[in-house]
Amino acid sequence: GTNNRTYNIGPQSTVHIYEGSSALEATDDSTPEFPFPLDQCQNALKLHYQAEMGQLQPLAWNEDFMMKTDDIFTNVDILLKSPKGGDISRETRKSVADALVARPDCPCPRRVLIEGQPGVGKTTTLSKLVLDWTKGDNKALSEFHLVFCLALRKVAESQSLVDCIFDQLLPEDSPFDEDGLEEYLQTNKNVLIVFDGYDEWEPQESHDISKVLSGKILRDCCVIVSTRPSRTSELLKTMRPDTRLEINGFHQENVSIYVHKYFSNNISKAKTLLEKLDSSYLSTGITLTPMFLLLICILWEERDDVLLSDRLCPLYDQLILYLVTRLCAKENIPFVDDKMPPNIASAVLFLEKSAFDGLLRGKLVFEQEEVTRHNRDILTTQLQLGLLHKQPSPSKLRPSPQYSFPHKTMQEYFAGRYIASYVTIQEESAGRALLQENFGTVRKVREMDNVLIFACGRLGRKASVIFQYLVDLHKKDLGLIEEDFYTFYDVRILKDWVRDTKLDNLASKVDYTAFQMTGLFTDTPAVFFAYQTYMETTLLCYFEWGQIDGFVEHFIRKRIIQFSDPTHRVCRALVQVMKCDQLRQAQKGSPQQCDIILRLLHAGKYLGPILDTLGACPCIAELNLRQSYLGRYGPTVTRPSLQLSRQLPHLKRLRKLVLSWNDLLPEDAQLILPVLESLRMLEELYLSGNDLHGTSDIFSNILPFLIELKILKVFDCCMTSAEIISIGRTFLLPLSLTFYQSNRI
Repeated sequence: GTNNRTYNIGPQSTVHIYEGSSALEATDDSTPEFPFPLDQCQNALKLHYQAEMGQLQPLAWNEDFMMKTDDIFTNVDILLKSPKGGDISRETRKSVADALVARPDCPCPRRVLIEGQPGVGKTTTLSKLVLDWTKGDNKALSEFHLVFCLALRKVAESQSLVDCIFDQLLPEDSPFDEDGLEEYLQTNKNVLIVFDGYDEWEPQESHDISKVLSGKILRDCCVIVSTRPSRTSELLKTMRPDTRLEINGFHQENVSIYVHKYFSNNISKAKTLLEKLDSSYLSTGITLTPMFLLLICILWEERDDVLLSDRLCPLYDQLILYLVTRLCAKENIPFVDDKMPPNIASAVLFLEKSAFDGLLRGKLVFEQEEVTRHNRDILTTQLQLGLLHKQPSPSKLRPSPQYSFPHKTMQEYFAGRYIASYVTIQEESAGRALLQENFGTVRKVREMDNVLIFACGRLGRKASVIFQYLVDLHKKDLGLIEEDFYTFYDVRILKDWVRDTKLDNLASKVDYTAFQMTGLFTDTPAVFFAYQTYMETTLLCYFEWGQIDGFVEHFIRKRIIQFSDPTHRVCRALVQVMKCDQLRQAQKGSPQQCDIILRLLHAGKYLGPILDTLGACPCIAELNLRQSYLGRYGPTVTRPSLQLSRQLPHLKRLRKLVLSWNDLLPEDAQLILPVLESLRMLEELYLSGNDLHGTSDIFSNILPFLIELKILKVFDCCMTSAEIISIGRTFLLPLSLTFYQSNRI
């Protein structure tokens, strides 16, 4: 043919080559006729992110109030798990982008799981991430040609991944269609997909998003997903992340920065608020959660006689009162003695039922008929109050308005109000039946914990029906492991917990994956975390009620207070436990009955207020603060080691002190060790995993006074053999002194 060419390649050797386009090439449509317009897609995304995420509208009821994302400060801790399933280490990271940088145990991070408590700043953190991408000055993010950040609460069952991207992020007149974008995603790995709010979405195995998370499609794309801890276990099983981030909220110094920025035009307001927060220790409690601090600022701006407490329900109650007052003033509606006008009261009552029913069905986004029941006036009032906000329909073919609460905690608050209203109106038996139907297992209580906490806050003394139910449920589902839970740290029980314990009512099987990972850091069996989460929920219910004595009476009968990795809310509640009358009254019995055992493992930066209350419980016989970073946080004046040194002399009956693996430095030891001289009943002292070099003289001075001491462990303490020998020579009685040993207690 005309396209054949003949080439001479050697003596009597020729080859014929066809140099035209083949029929296959002529009909091959795998190569697009036009290349994907990457630059235009990038520009569209950047414009969207800068407009929608550069400034946040935190208040649904006030469209004029905007905050710059860069003004929101949230500190991020990264929780790493080694590929071999060994120890977990915690390292601070300034941003999520830092977690995308190669690490020795993960050369190419591609699947990142972010977890954090409600309102702690997960969405804001992700907004900051995509804004940093638009600026192009972050090396880790600049490797991604495209970044898609999707809110999962807006995703509909019928939508594909590309549908979601077009609906949420791209303009209607994009110079490419869905097929073009899908093809680009399938053939390029420099793409970052961010899913915000897994706990606000009901996963379906056939959905594109589930397939992305499980790696069935778009395996080469980098994926980041955020969730509350209650849904972490599902993601660990489905996603198998190579990196885990834990959003911890503000550090204490950020509270001051945030308040000053909020009141940038009224410095005196900022000063008086911070003084009030500091005087009540609130700056180390509820205000560490960015959303709750924002609500406090809003209320404080309106009136400086607002009631500030570390409980959530009064905060939300005052917020609702503020919104009602605001609407009544705007619409000139009479509002006397805090009694809601009938139309507003009806709207609020209807919202309570919708919130409760929605959470039972895992529903956070509502169709119009679900929130109106053909009563448009109710919906109008709810929108005017700012308790619901309208969001775009996920369907372009059949668009219909959808509505959601401003934040999931707001929906949980109204669901709690529904339970409180139901229990108040109905007979006690009807209230118990409601609890049995919807909170029938420990597992269900854990999944709906905030709802019960808000309900107790609303009910006050009438919450007794809930507490009695929680006590009975504890006996039924947790009684068999209670003894093991409290004796584990004295006697390491060899037991196959999954095989030997009935776990179905405590947590799902995948929940234990999350518990096992957390337990690695404190050598704690996963089943004990299932037990502890129930105890935390119960404690916070009593705390929100304002009657902490009831928790002591029913749940601290063994005189043991034991929590591992407690949240700041749990720590604040424990401060009240330490001060409660019920605990003090029990101290009037025999010495053995008076003993209190306090074990707070891996308590971290939230431990400060508890340390300051130790002196209120002089009958503490065991104090275990293992792995609580006593030597890591705070300036010299307020560092935990100084706080502890001031309280230990009050614990005259202390027999066991565990301060192992706390990152104590010699200067910390110089504060703590001298005061041990006064603890004449001390029998066991555990100091392993701290830097104690140069402190042998202090040991030599105090040990002669500790005549009951039988065990001293100083493994891995940077001390020389000469120092250890010097310490050993000071003992008058036989002693178990551990220097080289693998037991990490």
